[in-house]
Amino acid sequence: MVSVLGIRGAARWLFGALAAASAAIAAPVLPAAADATYHTERLAFVAVGNAPLRAGSVVNAHANGGRIYAHEQYALVGAQPNTAYQVVLLVDLDSASCATAPELTLPTAVITTNAAGNGTASAVFTPAAATELAGLTVGGRWQVTLVEDATVLYQTACTAITLD
Repeated sequence: MVSVLGIRGAARWLFGALAAASAAIAAPVLPAAADATYHTERLAFVAVGNAPLRAGSVVNAHANGGRIYAHEQYALVGAQPNTAYQVVLLVDLDSASCATAPELTLPTAVITTNAAGNGTASAVFTPAAATELAGLTVGGRWQVTLVEDATVLYQTACTAITLD
């Protein structure tokens, strides 16, 4: 036989849990501080030549914060299995359309694919790392090369990146 106190205690616990859940759902959601100048962008990797690839992309997100200036996330799907790839950011300081040779070549991360040819990696840039580029609009594109011999297998189109 269940006591009346046991039922009341369970009911109070259930009511408290529901009240807490309701308060959490109704609480205002504060927006993340996103960059008002350069909005997050997803660029597709395309294969160079006949390199295998079902899909791939780089997501370039800039934040207005004291610790993170930019956060890049890379993904390859259906690339060569069990392979190490170097992601390289090419920055053209003179042309937002990448019309001239890149002045900066920045290796950012290594993607190692699994047996299915899938892999991810990311890179974070601090505000201190971008100090000298503040206020510029540059051309940027990403390449993915084989770690072993730097052969370019995948790349994105050029994009204009405004750095604040």
